[in-house]
Amino acid sequence: MTESVPGGGSAPRDPGGRVLELRGVSRQFGAVRALTDVSFDCRAGEVHAVVGENGSGKSTLLGIASGFVDPDLGTVQIGGEPLRRDSPSQARALGLAMAYQDTSLILPEPVKNNLFLAAPVAERPRFWRRKKWARKLLAEFDLDLELFPDAPAGFLSLADRQLFEVAKALVTDPKVLLLDEPTTALGPDEVAALHRTVAACRSRGVGVVYVSHRLPEVLEIADRITVLRDGRNQGTFDAKATSEAELVELIVGRPFDAAFPPPAPEVAEGREVLVVDGLQGQAFGPVSFTLETGEIVGIAGAEGNGQPQLFDCLAGRQPPKAGLVVCDGKELSLISTHEAVGAGVMLLPGDRTHEALMPLLGARVNITIQSLRRFSVLGLLRKRAERRAVTGLVEQLEIRTPSLEQPVGFLSGGNQQKVSVARTFLKEPSVILAYEPTQGVDVGSRFDIYEALRTRTNSGTAMLVKSSDPIELAGLCDRVLVMSRGQIIEEIPGDELDELRIVEAMVRGPGLSKAGRSPLGVAMPKAPAVNGGP
Repeated sequence: MTESVPGGGSAPRDPGGRVLELRGVSRQFGAVRALTDVSFDCRAGEVHAVVGENGSGKSTLLGIASGFVDPDLGTVQIGGEPLRRDSPSQARALGLAMAYQDTSLILPEPVKNNLFLAAPVAERPRFWRRKKWARKLLAEFDLDLELFPDAPAGFLSLADRQLFEVAKALVTDPKVLLLDEPTTALGPDEVAALHRTVAACRSRGVGVVYVSHRLPEVLEIADRITVLRDGRNQGTFDAKATSEAELVELIVGRPFDAAFPPPAPEVAEGREVLVVDGLQGQAFGPVSFTLETGEIVGIAGAEGNGQPQLFDCLAGRQPPKAGLVVCDGKELSLISTHEAVGAGVMLLPGDRTHEALMPLLGARVNITIQSLRRFSVLGLLRKRAERRAVTGLVEQLEIRTPSLEQPVGFLSGGNQQKVSVARTFLKEPSVILAYEPTQGVDVGSRFDIYEALRTRTNSGTAMLVKSSDPIELAGLCDRVLVMSRGQIIEEIPGDELDELRIVEAMVRGPGLSKAGRSPLGVAMPKAPAVNGGP
C-alpha cells in the first residue's frame, strides 16, 4: 500500500492540476466535530474516492466542497478559484456538479423538465425541442438509460433514478463531479454502465470525487483513495497498490478477517424449517430449496433474474402461480404478508426508506410496530416493557441515536438499517428474508449487522440473504444458491465458498450480464455452462 498524500495538509500545493482543493477544513455541529483539519484535492482527469464509516465526515466534506456547508476553518478552491462561504451557486458556476445519494429529482415533473432545469440557462432549449434534446443527452451519457422524456421522474425505478441523477449532474459539463454513493440501488449491469461514464469523464479531464461504501467498486474505478475516520484524514493512497483488507482496517481499525462471525457449532446441524418445492411466480420459477434452523443461505445472481420477485412471493407480497411452501410444518398460501408473518416468515426489505421504515417516527415505534401485542395487556400498552426491549436491541446492535424518539429519518443509513434489523429480531420469526441487508451501509455498520445476523441464526432462526456483493455472500453464508433466468442453476456448499467461485457460477450461467461482465463490473472470460445451463 503506497501513501501518496498524507492527511493533515502536508502535500505540496499544485493549483494548476487540481480542479478541487480543500485545505485545513474543520466543521463542528454542536458538540460533534464532523471534520478536523482535513485537506483533500482532486486532480483533472482522475477518480479520487473517499471512503469511511457513516459519521466519518464524508457527507460534510462534500457539503463544504459544494458550498452547501460552511467550514469553521479552512479554504476551498474550485479550478484554482476560491469558493465563497455558503455559495452553492458559485460552486456550480466555477464548474462543480454533484449527484446526490437521495437524488434531487422533482418526481412529479417529466424527465425532460428535470434535465432542462439542471442545464445552464444559456443552453436550455426551446419548449418544443425539449423532448428531442433530452433523448440526445441521455444517449450521449452512455448510462444505458432508456427513459421516456415525457414520463414523470417519479415513475422511474430506484436504479434508474440514481443513474438519472448522475445524468442530470453531467448536463452542466462540469470540471469536477461529486458522486455521493452513486451505486447503492444499482445492480451489476448498471454499475458497469456508470463506471463506463466515469471513465469517459476521466478521459475528458474531469475530476471525479467518488464516495462509496462498496470497496471492490472503489478499488476498480479509483486512481487515489482518501480514508476518513472520526472526521480525520487517515491518508490518501494509490488505489492500485491498496487492498480491500488494508482499507477496511484503516476505516474501522479492525482487521478484515474479523468481519464475518462463524456459526455456533451447536446449531451447525439443524432441522428443516422452510421447504420450497416447485415455486413459480412472476419472473421466476420453478425453484426448490430448503432452509434449516441456524443457517444463512445466500442468493446470488445478476440483477433481473427473479430474485426480488422470489423474495416478494415468499413474504406474501406477490401471490405464487404454482408450487408449495411449508414453514414449520405448516403449508402457506402466501396470499398476504399478514399470513407470512403469522407463520414465521418475515422480510427485511432492501429499500428501507420506502418499504421498511417510517422516517418521521422514532426508533421505538419503528422497532415495535409489528410486535405491539407482545407488550399489551387487555389492549393497554406496557410502555416500560416496550422501552426495555427496544433499549436492549439498540445496545445489542449499537444503534447510534440521541433518543428512542429521534425520527429515524435523521439517522445515518447504517443506523436506519439496524433499526430495520431490530424489528425483525423483536418479532422472533422462524425465517428472515434479508434482501440486500447492508445496501448503502458503511463498513463499520456492516460488521455490526453481520454479527447481529449470525447471532440471530445461532439462536435457531433460518435466514435467506440476497446480496449483490460476492464477498459478503462468501463470508456471511453457510451455502449459496445461484439464480439465473428465474431458476436456481447451482448450489455452492460452504467448503467451496469464496468470491471467485460465486462470480464464476454467475457468469457461466444463462443469465450472463451485459458485455460479459461480472457483478463487480470486471470483464470475465467465457466459460462453459454449468449443469442446467444451455
